[in-house]
Amino acid sequence: MDSCSEKRKQTGSFLVIVMVVMLVMTFAGLMVMETALLEEVTVGNEQRTVEVYQVALSELESQLSYLEANPIHFHNALSGKHEPLSTIVNPGGCNNGGGICQRVTLRYISNTLPPPGFDIAKFIGRVYELDSIATLNGSGASSSQTLGIVFVDSLPGS
Repeated sequence: MDSCSEKRKQTGSFLVIVMVVMLVMTFAGLMVMETALLEEVTVGNEQRTVEVYQVALSELESQLSYLEANPIHFHNALSGKHEPLSTIVNPGGCNNGGGICQRVTLRYISNTLPPPGFDIAKFIGRVYELDSIATLNGSGASSSQTLGIVFVDSLPGS
């Protein structure tokens, strides 16, 4: 009879050990799930940051081509004010499906010598900054990119 009571005590203790192991495994599984969710959010944030960076940088490249074909904007910006430009890469702005808002401005900085190959007596270099700011609605992701431009202009009377 003594051996039967020992078996019953061992059977009960085995159940307690299995319950504790199951509880530990449950908490470990929850921690793994929470870590995976955190990584998913981090990757999503990184993806949105890269997206607005690419839009802002692509806008600079497109605007540079546009300004080369339309130099009147350089003369308009000489007043010292920021010359707002229409966006090219993401023209729908905040209203399109992506929800990326953009602001592009051209700003006159100062005069400088013209680049090599231009006559100093006939030409002047004008330094401008082209700023492209892209912001993704609702996420806080934004990117501000600036491109320096030296525009060669003829001096009056030459």
